[in-house]
Formats: sequence, structure tokens, C-alpha cells
Amino acid sequence: MKTDYLKPALSVLIACCFLAGCNTLSPQPVEPKVSPVASCPLPSGNLVPNAFKTAKETLSHPDCSGRFDEIFEALLNVCKGAPSLKNKKRFEEFLVWAKNQGIITTLEAKHTYNRYFKERFISLPSEYQTCSYCLSLSKILEDGEMELKEKYLGLVKVCADQKTYAKASMEWEKIGVILEAACLACDSQ
Repeated sequence: MKTDYLKPALSVLIACCFLAGCNTLSPQPVEPKVSPVASCPLPSGNLVPNAFKTAKETLSHPDCSGRFDEIFEALLNVCKGAPSLKNKKRFEEFLVWAKNQGIITTLEAKHTYNRYFKERFISLPSEYQTCSYCLSLSKILEDGEMELKEKYLGLVKVCADQKTYAKASMEWEKIGVILEAACLACDSQ
């Protein structure tokens, strides 16, 4: 008889322990650990040195290094507000820095600089004394026109270097005539 009253108490105790044990074993909702997405600020404002500093800081962040083109374009826009020949040197140093950081390749740095700040055209075929490029002449001319616009942006709007742009523009006119004449000669053969 003494054990009869213990059976219900023992059953209740076991049930409570079981429920308590189940409760502690059930997974608690865990907030997922989300690493904050890096802020990738673009250069802005009208202080050119600060814009280049921001560009380097942004590109130094691993989550932002893939945004080189966007940041380069933002730098061009900032520099349009303060055109100066000094900007040519700033872009050269910035491109060398980006190359040294492994953000862009040596070839990309060279092409980008030449595309915007030199009179030499990089969109031309390496050899334009052959007839092999004539099938794509319209594309070559289109690319050259686009590059001339980029040179206008870089040389005139960003660097206030009308002299170099005038040389590039005259050079492009000559190249266009030569390319078209060469293709006409190739067609007549």
C-alpha cells in the first residue's frame, strides 16, 4: 500500500522530467549570422584627391574589388567637375595602384589609360595593312568612334587637354580614311 501512492507521483515526476528534457532538447530558434555586406562607397563630391582616396579605400575591400569599372567611371565624373592636367597623373597613379593590388591586370591598366588619356587608339587591329580586317571594318570604325568619345571625356572634360584631343581626333580621321581606302583596294583585287 505504501507504494500505491508513489506510483502516481513517480509517473508525474517521470512525465515532468521527460517533458522538461524534451523542452531542452528542442532546438531554439537561432538567428542566422549574416556578415554585414560591405559598403562600397563610390567616389563623389568635388574634391578630386578625396575621390581618389575613397576609390582606393573602396577597392581595397574584398567585397568591392569587383566594382573597378563603376568606381573608375565615378572618378571620371568627379574629375569632370574640376578638369586639370593633374588628373592625368592621378589616373595614371591610380591605375598603377590598382594593378599592383591585383584588381586589374597590367594590360587592363595600360588599355584603360590609353583609351582615355592618350592619342593612340587601342581599338584598332594590330595590323591594318592587310585585307583580313575588312569584313569587320564597320565594327572597327564603330569601336574607334566610341574610343574617340572616351578620349574626349578623358582628355577634354577630365584633363582640360584640348591639344592632345585635337591630335587624337585628327589621327582618327586619317586612320578611318586609310582603313576604308585599304579595304576598297582589297575589294578590287
